[in-house]
Amino acid sequence: MVIKAHIKKLKPYVPPLEGRNPDKYTLLDFNERTVPVPGHIKDALKHFIDTGGLQKYPSYGPLQAVIATYAGVPLEQCMFTNGSDQGIDLVVRCCCEKGTEVIIPSPTFAMYEQAAESEGLIIRRPHFTKEKGFPLEEVLAAVNQNTSLIVLSNPNNPTGTEIPRSAIMEIATKCPNVAILVDECYFEFMDAASTVVNEVGTHPNMFVCRTFSKTWGIPSLRLGYLISHVSNIEALTCVRGPYDINQLAGVAIEAALKDSQYMKDYVKEINEQTKPQFEQYLTKKGISFWPTSANFIFCYFEDPKRLETELRQRGILVRPKKDANDTLGLRITFGTVQQMQAVMKALDELL
Repeated sequence: MVIKAHIKKLKPYVPPLEGRNPDKYTLLDFNERTVPVPGHIKDALKHFIDTGGLQKYPSYGPLQAVIATYAGVPLEQCMFTNGSDQGIDLVVRCCCEKGTEVIIPSPTFAMYEQAAESEGLIIRRPHFTKEKGFPLEEVLAAVNQNTSLIVLSNPNNPTGTEIPRSAIMEIATKCPNVAILVDECYFEFMDAASTVVNEVGTHPNMFVCRTFSKTWGIPSLRLGYLISHVSNIEALTCVRGPYDINQLAGVAIEAALKDSQYMKDYVKEINEQTKPQFEQYLTKKGISFWPTSANFIFCYFEDPKRLETELRQRGILVRPKKDANDTLGLRITFGTVQQMQAVMKALDELL
């Protein structure tokens, strides 16, 4: 057969995307920005289309420099990618030989395992726990001479668990010959001091991936970026294609970064209003949930399947997820104050 044997055994990651109509539902199931982007971004996209941009191959101009400036790193330590998914895939493909081991603390984002399995890697899964959070000792204990990669989702999806910066740096320092991929997809919701992007220059085994899908509100255009030592960026750029990034994504994010207050206002509303309000509501109701540093929360309800269905019937989409013990919960994205008030009203009626 022409397809590799291990690839034929894989199953695709198929998220429940169908029927997600924002005119019909409040979308609290994919950790997206829950309101549209402002007019200046749409205007930039319309201008690009109206001035004949679609028939040309992408020409990215200052895009990489603009992103590097935002990230606070030198230009040569940064590369843009087709969403953070491409960054994850590039690191796995370029750092991991078939048959080596990857440590992926569980439960977490499905794309890490998909990328690892597509390269024929052996996956080790230490467990996040609600009580202890990140399993530092278990991760370090799992490292051996066959370990090629450790994936650290910070904060973790679906649990929202923050990985202490000190733990990330301890792993990177103790495992200098292992690639360390830190996914900072939700870092805008965290304390700015939590990032490790300023460490990649002195720790060449570290890679940091980020995205413009969450706080910035352009997941449909697929733009992320990867930060690492200059030698790593040079190597990965040889694997990434020259036109992998949609030109519209570049146009949108350049406009967004020129006037980013809309993003900051949204993050402030989530962090200072809806997140604490909803956590207080869950606590008052006696509903167990994981401590979260992200724009979502993982909760345990008595009958999550029924509740997810009944919320859907009321026009609210949330995401069923399982923890490492196979217990089903609901991951709920924090929306605006008005949106979360509607969620709490619905829960009052259903619980």
